Amino acid sequence: MGGFSELTATAAASLIARRFAGRRALITGGASGIGFATASRIIAEGGAVAVLDRDEAALLRSRSALPLQFAEPCDVRDADALEASVDLATHALDGTIDLLVNAAGIYRIRPAVELEPAEWDEVLAVNLRGTFLAARAVAKRLIAAGKAGAIVNLSSIAALVADAGEPCAHYNASKGGVIALTRQLAVEWASHRIRVNAVCPGLIDTPMLRVMDNPESGTAYVNTFVPLRRLGYPDEVASMIAFLASDESAYVTGVAIPIDGGLTAC
Repeated sequence: MGGFSELTATAAASLIARRFAGRRALITGGASGIGFATASRIIAEGGAVAVLDRDEAALLRSRSALPLQFAEPCDVRDADALEASVDLATHALDGTIDLLVNAAGIYRIRPAVELEPAEWDEVLAVNLRGTFLAARAVAKRLIAAGKAGAIVNLSSIAALVADAGEPCAHYNASKGGVIALTRQLAVEWASHRIRVNAVCPGLIDTPMLRVMDNPESGTAYVNTFVPLRRLGYPDEVASMIAFLASDESAYVTGVAIPIDGGLTAC
């Protein structure tokens, strides 16, 4: 029995190692944090990856670290620039993009009574408008080509629970919108064989994390509110994104999965 189990585990590992072979992926916000970890994961499993990010310094680092097919600066708020970048990425990948990860996002803290309309607009434009524009750009090319695909959007546990300690109504609203958008696109595009799902990361150790600005209070917060009593890591979110992007989740669409160490279970 041991030999059979070892053989099964080896076969499963082999399948995972090549589950993105022949796939063409575009990752917005892919030069750092969860986006970069996802790019690394998809490449390691055989996929060809293009990255868009408005942080040009991070793009340079990502180009040096990974064998990317395409990596260019792009502001996801700009519909025309995004369409042009998707065309360039499609050419670089030598075929229609069939996997999109919307990881571009910004995080701002401001009490609601002090929140200016321009601050609200900035966060909604990147996190929600940008997610829609990228999803639309990829989906319409998939539909025109008659091909199936998968889209994974990054929402947040901020879409599911509120926290008076970090007031960010604009961020929470944007990420709640991402979940609603994910569900609607999943229903609209199911007939075209395009699956759309979302992940809701919790306290993940990325440059955007603010709870650990004060390590002492941050550690106390984690120990109090996160049942697993630690931060999450970008690779752990990338693992779920890879599952949702792969054929292993072929019957999964329209869901938003928390990756939060149990925080939203409390």
